[in-house]
Amino acid sequence: MSSAPIRVVVGNYDRTRPLLDGAVEVPGFSTQVITGDLEEIFAKAFGAAEYEVTELSFSNFLIASVRGDCPYIALPIFPSRSFRHSAIYVRRDSGITTPADLAGKRIGTREYSNTLSLVVRGILSDEYGFKPEDSQWLVGDVDHLERTSIDGRNWPSNGVRIEGVPGETLVSRMARGALDALIAYTPPTSFGAADGPVRLFPDWRPVEQDYYRRTQRFPIMHVMGIRNDVLQSHPALPAALMSAFNEAKAHALAQLAVHQALPISLPWMTAEAEQTQALMGADFWPYGIEQNRDMLQSQIRWSFTQGLIPREPALDELFAQP
Repeated sequence: MSSAPIRVVVGNYDRTRPLLDGAVEVPGFSTQVITGDLEEIFAKAFGAAEYEVTELSFSNFLIASVRGDCPYIALPIFPSRSFRHSAIYVRRDSGITTPADLAGKRIGTREYSNTLSLVVRGILSDEYGFKPEDSQWLVGDVDHLERTSIDGRNWPSNGVRIEGVPGETLVSRMARGALDALIAYTPPTSFGAADGPVRLFPDWRPVEQDYYRRTQRFPIMHVMGIRNDVLQSHPALPAALMSAFNEAKAHALAQLAVHQALPISLPWMTAEAEQTQALMGADFWPYGIEQNRDMLQSQIRWSFTQGLIPREPALDELFAQP
């Protein structure tokens, strides 16, 4: 075993929990696997590069990598993935009923460059001809004030209109009619109220399933990154991490096959798992470059066409070889 303590920080998911609780170890290395608030994890990673191995926002990692100032190189391990049609909310009286209606409207998001916003804009552009530059973008805190200023460092310079709105939540803006649509990780606090926002795609699950059926794309939200100096010192670490994360994920997927006493608090867990596997295959959460090449290249293309990066890097620029 290596004597060097290597800290691995990752979100607490079913597919990473075996690493966090010690049921799965990184072969050949002494590691400390810890978790925490994702926004804090990302801030520490892009700020001080505090951890040797860390979960990263894919979009912001891509931007930093193309700029040449990212202290990490990615591993093709994707701890967070999500379809995002369900993440688009519109003001009930905005007149927005289709993606085409977003043109010229005021759209809010927590961060213009985060992966959520990248993916939403990319899907809307590919599927519905949406052009981000036709709308006005407001960047701020969604439900609760967290920041006193809005960092525009990663905003594009391609003419898209973006305004930072510190001091007022986006939900408040929407309530007073100053915001038409909102892209948000989770339903805003006013969602479900009689006068609250509604989803652009009310019946979003079949829309997302149809998107996958036609494109075979399952958007990647986060990647794992290994600090460049750590990679140089431990060239065998990427393969060991791939092995460990795949084993941890296999533990999680195996739980979905348990029928006699449901390990997850969903009454129809078995039906949900079977339906997902029928659509997406037995390993519906794949790691690795080849299994995800089209999705990765699509997100790189979206970042380039949205003005977030000045060129489209090759995947071997971004990912270490396990």
